[in-house]
Amino acid sequence: MTYNPSDDFYLATDLINTVERYMPPEDIQKVYTAFHFAATAHVGVPRKSGEPYITHPVEVARILAVWHFEADVICAALLHDVVEDTSHSLEEIKEHFGASVAFLVDGVTKLESKDYVDKQAVTIASFRKMMQSMTEDFRVVLIKLVDRLHNLRTLGHQKPEAKKRIAVETLRVYIPIAQRLGMNNLRREMQALVFQNLHPWRYKALESVVACDAEKNKAVTDQIIANLSNRLQELIPAARIVIPDKNVARLYERIKRMKRERRKFSMEREVFELRISVGTVDECYRVLGVVHAAYQPRYGQVHDFIVSPKVNGFQALETTVLLPSKRDMRVLIQTRDMYQTSLHGIAAQWHTPGQNSGQRAALVQDALKRWQDQVREMGIKSSSANDFYDDMQADLFQTAIYAYTPKGDFKEFPNGATMVDFAFSIHTKVGHHCVGARVNGEEVPLRTHIPTGSTVEIITHQDATPQPSWLNFVTTGRAKSYIRHWRDQQKHTDQLELGKGLLEKALRDQSSSLDAVAPDSLDGLLASANMATMDDLYVSIARNEHCSRLLAKRLLNQAGPVSVAPKDTPLLIKGSSGMVVHCQTCCYPLPHEPILAVLHTGSGLQVHRDKCSVLHAQHDASEILSVGWAKPNEGQLFLAAIQTQAHNVVGVLHHITQLMHELNVNIEDVNTSGDQRIKETRWVLWVRDLEHLNKIIKQVEHVPSIIRVSRVQENLNAAKHADLD
Repeated sequence: MTYNPSDDFYLATDLINTVERYMPPEDIQKVYTAFHFAATAHVGVPRKSGEPYITHPVEVARILAVWHFEADVICAALLHDVVEDTSHSLEEIKEHFGASVAFLVDGVTKLESKDYVDKQAVTIASFRKMMQSMTEDFRVVLIKLVDRLHNLRTLGHQKPEAKKRIAVETLRVYIPIAQRLGMNNLRREMQALVFQNLHPWRYKALESVVACDAEKNKAVTDQIIANLSNRLQELIPAARIVIPDKNVARLYERIKRMKRERRKFSMEREVFELRISVGTVDECYRVLGVVHAAYQPRYGQVHDFIVSPKVNGFQALETTVLLPSKRDMRVLIQTRDMYQTSLHGIAAQWHTPGQNSGQRAALVQDALKRWQDQVREMGIKSSSANDFYDDMQADLFQTAIYAYTPKGDFKEFPNGATMVDFAFSIHTKVGHHCVGARVNGEEVPLRTHIPTGSTVEIITHQDATPQPSWLNFVTTGRAKSYIRHWRDQQKHTDQLELGKGLLEKALRDQSSSLDAVAPDSLDGLLASANMATMDDLYVSIARNEHCSRLLAKRLLNQAGPVSVAPKDTPLLIKGSSGMVVHCQTCCYPLPHEPILAVLHTGSGLQVHRDKCSVLHAQHDASEILSVGWAKPNEGQLFLAAIQTQAHNVVGVLHHITQLMHELNVNIEDVNTSGDQRIKETRWVLWVRDLEHLNKIIKQVEHVPSIIRVSRVQENLNAAKHADLD
């Protein structure tokens, strides 16, 4: 018997009834055709619940139809699993329903697992594909969010491991995306469903605690509502006061955080929440005055998100006041349009079109466009799907810190954000050249956390560049992606220079040079090494993937026999230059003294003093390269270590640090040990070269109470003892 999609028409009854309320006839027919197509494609396939599979795309489409989205979105929702789960192709979707629907379907279609090493890799790559599609059409993400919402509503039919995987992924990705789009109704439902499925007993217990607290304080909250209602009756009679439901999932996260911080949670100290909605912006400010007249406001806890909306377009006046019972109450004051936007975010203009919907839509659309631009930039800067995923996770963290530029521009950041995050939020160039910051006029280091409510000024210098170490403390995806991109670009440039230098050195050792090698020989070498260009070959040499000595021999053998005995010409370096030449801290080599080096896979050229015991203990003679100092860049500094022995008297360390200040020498690290009589102190300093260090040592020798000053020599001494053995 042939299947007839009309047999399942009853499944789409609610959907068709909904779209008939706002769509023209031709769009309704398009939706019905999409239903027929999807029902035929999924025929005979059940869900875990035993229901026909078509019930899922129909319900996703129905939820979007309730929000009054256009026909293309509803059709894409109906067809969103067709390409992924059936034999139908994207070309067929495009042929029957147009390019817009096909683009939306493709955006939410997962990549094929056969092309990736594991399920996690597929998930990350598919996420990147979806977010890149979102930068072109944000409706891709809306369909995916509603798809995930319905999957959560039916999560009880999944196996425990699948249930946990879906719930955790929702927490990490989809709930933050919903928040970023301002879709708080959808976000709250997702949070509740995830909590219910991950921790059903805890959810029930906490829900009961919240209900008991609400009942216990009903008389208090009724009194508050009555008090404010009486005060507003004459001033703003249309004002509406409600107590929103407590977000049990958020409460659970707060309890866990307090436990980690070893603080005791008490429902008695939980903040009451009140929401007041009015007709106009002017009425919002008048209500704020009434609230502050009735209850004492908490200092520093009044926020004007009307003048400075949040990044997702959220607007409200927010204040925290102290009740007579000494319990805090947080009050949100909004116009009714602002309230609708706070519930539905980017979808509000379709869900609740009204008198001010155009203005409201412009604000939210502007916030969305900024986010799309930011995601697009991160996609360009990220070198891999994993980097993009990590940057997006950082970008999607819930914002909790608010700060201002000196011009008064409002900025939002996640907890733990630093001055570098602030710098990159202003402009890429500011981030690239930042050297310090001022918080409320006081200068602070770049790794300082942003205090909420502060005014932050970033100090820049035209010669400054990003530091890879910033990746250890920045939190925002924007900062991470730009720093990582700069590091990768810089490393690539440095690898080109190092690889070319190593090959030139290997050829010089054979009394030849790159200029002397015939082009045909170079082409043959590239072919044998499976490299497209000489730049690729240089990078592979710097990464220690190809041996420069062997490549040089191969080149010269192709060009003819070597007639001159090999020699060892040093590779000239400028010290710790960029990403691939590193002076080692086991011996702190300095310009004007003999050095050697080894090429290390991944980190580049590691430079040691020629007698360093670590170098000779860890590497064979065949691995050690002859290197020498080129003229360092003007102003370039190097780390060096000295050790002082001094009588244990008051002020000796102060005298040395004062001397370093007078000599304009920066101290990187200080470590002191010893007994009651003699103290030994190890100083790590920034110096220009060996001559500069020797001058510093001579100056320190004249400090009162100093017994002895020497350059740290432990590794060299160990090498000498090894020679004696």
